[in-house]
Amino acid sequence: MKSVKFIDLLIEKKGLKNDVAVCKELGWSSGQISQYRSGKNVMNNEACIALAIALEEDPMKIIMAADLDRAERSGHKSLWEVFSKQAAMVTGAVVLGGVTLLVSPTSSEAAPVKTSQSSTIYIM
Repeated sequence: MKSVKFIDLLIEKKGLKNDVAVCKELGWSSGQISQYRSGKNVMNNEACIALAIALEEDPMKIIMAADLDRAERSGHKSLWEVFSKQAAMVTGAVVLGGVTLLVSPTSSEAAPVKTSQSSTIYIM
């Protein structure tokens, strides 16, 4: 269960002792967290948001994990699977483009090379 890992992260981050402490922190019942842990139930959006607030995380990360869990339980594919792969590719392209921009010299930093003709070529 992908979404349950965020409960474990809350325990670690806040130094909570157990699931009872998580329930007190989030205002959940012990039955509720037990169902999440066993896979009998998956967190709804409100539970995901409460957990995200406590973790100071982006709620969409937890909502996406819960939806992936829900889809897995029902034997269907989640749209998040496709979206997260596309988002990762776009992020990678943006990072690569940003690195290229940082590494490439500006025209004023380029080294001038004189040619036999009267023109100057700038090598970047």
